Amino acid sequence: MRILFVSPAYPPPFPGGGERFVGALANEMHTAGHQIAVATTLAQRERDFWAGRSDASTSDRQAADASQGVMRCTLRPFPGGRVGLLLWRKLMVIASSLPGNHARCLQSMAHRVPSIRDLTPAVEGFLPADLIHGFNLSWEYPALVGREVARRYGIPYVITPFMHFGTGASDRVARNTTMDHQIELLRTSDAVLVLTDLERDGLAKLGVPQQRITIIGAGVDPIPNRLPSLDDLRGTFQLPDRFFIFVGRNSYDKGAIHAAEGVLSMSRHAPHRHLVLVGQTTPEFDRFLKRLGPTDRGLIHPLGIVSETDKHALIRASDALVLPSRTDSFGIAILEAWVHGRPVVGAKAGGIPAVIDEGRNGLLVPFGDVQALSEAMMRLLANPTLATTLGEEGRKQTANSYTWQQVGCRALGVYQSLVHPSTDTGQPAV
Repeated sequence: MRILFVSPAYPPPFPGGGERFVGALANEMHTAGHQIAVATTLAQRERDFWAGRSDASTSDRQAADASQGVMRCTLRPFPGGRVGLLLWRKLMVIASSLPGNHARCLQSMAHRVPSIRDLTPAVEGFLPADLIHGFNLSWEYPALVGREVARRYGIPYVITPFMHFGTGASDRVARNTTMDHQIELLRTSDAVLVLTDLERDGLAKLGVPQQRITIIGAGVDPIPNRLPSLDDLRGTFQLPDRFFIFVGRNSYDKGAIHAAEGVLSMSRHAPHRHLVLVGQTTPEFDRFLKRLGPTDRGLIHPLGIVSETDKHALIRASDALVLPSRTDSFGIAILEAWVHGRPVVGAKAGGIPAVIDEGRNGLLVPFGDVQALSEAMMRLLANPTLATTLGEEGRKQTANSYTWQQVGCRALGVYQSLVHPSTDTGQPAV
């Protein structure tokens, strides 16, 4: 088959978990002998979605990527930058909450989320294709373009939305991915591939036909060879002896601020425990750090984006992964902690409760409950046997259930059922 992916960003260099998912799935399809093409953007960081991305090497970069089956389109700056985009998004949410169905108007507004130049010609330039697969409803314009092109040419359309249901239907995060036009997109797709049973159940409540929803899960990349030692890490990053680790965008919704507050709350009981953060920073986290006094600020270590090798070494050296997020549809960082046998503390929000089995392979706390988060971290420190047991159980579960090969097999089964509907393919081997 010739399969066309449409995604707002793609690795490298974009570091997001959703983008890594798209890249891993593309690799599995390629390994299985299928042709993969990707229409995406030049985004290297999330800020490019509102700041724009069009540097001097754009044409050369596009030509090189196109020869490898990847076309990266230019991103236009959004008027007013991040604040302007947030206001635009808030206006969309308000419009969707009004009586009636506003899908057509919202779909027009979504053409700026993000604002991409020449995306439709880029998608059409990879035709003919047997199937188009769009990704990510948080930045839905590429997914909408994928569906429009699929309809125009009579091609099956599949979507993986990475839904963010937050802590419930009224959650601000949930409203951002359940607007009229987004629900209409999901309901009219030929297949919806989700990561967890929680995501499946949430979509069914929104009216997406259950027979079109398939859980494909997520996987974890192999551990890089020759990880740096703890001494090497200390020399590179000036690290403390003992620390918890957070992996992801350093934002409020991801739980980075709560993770920092949890460490600060427990500092009087465990004064030598620190928090190391790996991932893109945000203005809100920078403001949080500036408000801290020197002593508290010394316990928080934002490292920004690091190499995969250093990231794994940092996870391996940590006491535990802390990921109290409400915007993770799965949380691949959880699997990365488990492959090193590290325990995990997550939030009872988004897709994380479908991955962490409370008390068996990790601990769960309510999103935003800093006291409960601090108590969970203290519990791991006070009971090393529990911490080891949780991490080892996670390691076993990852090896048995969370591989990219399994994800690829499940996705390929859906692809084949749409492209060859009269053929009973069963569960294909990748």
